[in-house]
Amino acid sequence: MNIAIYDLDKTITRRPTFTHFLLFYARRSAPMRLALLPVWIAAMLGYKLRLYGRKPLKQFGIAMFIGRQIGPDSLSNIVANFTEQLVREGLQPGAVARIDADRARGALLVMATAAPYFYAGDIGAKIGFDAVIATRHISHEDGQLMHRIDGENCYAEEKLRRVQEWLSQQGINRKDAHIRFYSDDLSDRFTLNFADEGYAVNPSKHFMKAAAEANWGILDFRSA
Repeated sequence: MNIAIYDLDKTITRRPTFTHFLLFYARRSAPMRLALLPVWIAAMLGYKLRLYGRKPLKQFGIAMFIGRQIGPDSLSNIVANFTEQLVREGLQPGAVARIDADRARGALLVMATAAPYFYAGDIGAKIGFDAVIATRHISHEDGQLMHRIDGENCYAEEKLRRVQEWLSQQGINRKDAHIRFYSDDLSDRFTLNFADEGYAVNPSKHFMKAAAEANWGILDFRSA
């Protein structure tokens, strides 16, 4: 069985999606929240200084720009608009070509991303992925989503754990699968090492050096 796994942000897309989505949502639901952008920039700086991790940062951003509870109806409409714009304008040409090639050779297409499932799932469906593994948020029976993450952020080692969990849930024996994994970030080295073929996408000099040492392929998705 052939499986092609893709990261989302800056692998498939031209730019990161999380802050883009927060501002997109606020602009359409509560424009006054955009005044909090300097607070968000300061929060991201705090993360860069390692004052806290990605999980609390993302929860803070969602609470600030979207709210502590997210209504399913408004979320669905805004996500649909966001996805439409992103797929129309924000995909890397090389990623689109590679996805088409993997699909043509019969590979199962899987997205594995730290982005929230509530929009990453829609992006994956729009592009034609068979499955999406992403960060999930606590939900209520009435469909309301909380700003709080359910479990851990789907990042670094957790992403690999979630990929392995998905394989198990699908009844796929690792020995029976040939896995390709594409990522733009060295934080995904765990999944890159797990794959039969790992690819560094548009790598920085540091990532390119690590890719050469680990024998990962190097791809430029900025053009087809």
